[in-house]
Amino acid sequence: MTGISIIICTYNGELRLPITLEYISKLRFEGPWELLIVDNASKDNSNFIAQEFFKGNPIIQGMVVFEPNAGLTHARQKGWRTANYDIVLFCDDDNWLCSDYLTVGYSIFKSHSKVGILGGCGEPVSEVQFPDWFAEFSHSYAVGNNGKTSGKLEKGAAHYGAGCFFLRKALLQLDQLKTRLILTDRKGNELVSGGDVELCYLVQLLGYDLWFESKLKFQHFIPLGRLDWQYYLKLKKGIASSFPLLFSYKVVFMGTSKMQLRAEIILKLWYSFKGYLLCQYRNFASPTKRNEVQLIENSQKLKSFFKNYKKTLSHFEWLNSRFD
Repeated sequence: MTGISIIICTYNGELRLPITLEYISKLRFEGPWELLIVDNASKDNSNFIAQEFFKGNPIIQGMVVFEPNAGLTHARQKGWRTANYDIVLFCDDDNWLCSDYLTVGYSIFKSHSKVGILGGCGEPVSEVQFPDWFAEFSHSYAVGNNGKTSGKLEKGAAHYGAGCFFLRKALLQLDQLKTRLILTDRKGNELVSGGDVELCYLVQLLGYDLWFESKLKFQHFIPLGRLDWQYYLKLKKGIASSFPLLFSYKVVFMGTSKMQLRAEIILKLWYSFKGYLLCQYRNFASPTKRNEVQLIENSQKLKSFFKNYKKTLSHFEWLNSRFD
């Protein structure tokens, strides 16, 4: 059916959901749309808040669905498999969409038939003043345009999942291929990430285009607890841990053979090891937040490459068998 399905995946989101849903209620869109709230095994009152929202807004089509398997990827799968419309929008439970978000996004899909993924631009907001270091490292918080310009992006690029549209037909194609998603993404309080990037890669492998539109604006609420430096280091560690597994997609885009992949992994290991030693020295000689982040990033990449070496090769072979 022609229209948009907004999918909000939440885990223990009782404090974040009310204002996010208030922004949803202010959306202006002339076409049909629905709201699906996926409760990803929450232990708080998220489900109750979601149900009350629909009772108080009977004009909004939608429902609450439950996904018992922990992990943002599982919740998103539940959402697109339940959705009724041909375009799905992943809106995190702390994303406040501008009122024209659906209108702008829908117009791009209808004007460009090969678009499979469409990303927007998040603006960070908080109840406190942002720390001095935030501007330098804000890209890890799914905000800004990350250097992208409006239009079609090169193959192998990716968006953060916040405020990101997907063509539902493409996601269902992945289901039909029995696609193995190797990243669970955010899981409870674990800061593992990369599931959004994996979906972007897979949809592009199906032949669809990835687009960015700067007019797609939303606010990304970042509470005080997520602006703590130790939280950020933990977040960066989770981001870096997904890199080796996502690397199997990159080499498929480049048309690399399995032998070349092994060589590429060894090269990446060497660069990560060299970077780790260099950052150790820099962090000892001149401690800075930048050096601390790079040290953690290189250290985690090294660990993940060794831990996931066989899994990366296996997934590369699977990708080649499906998307050759």
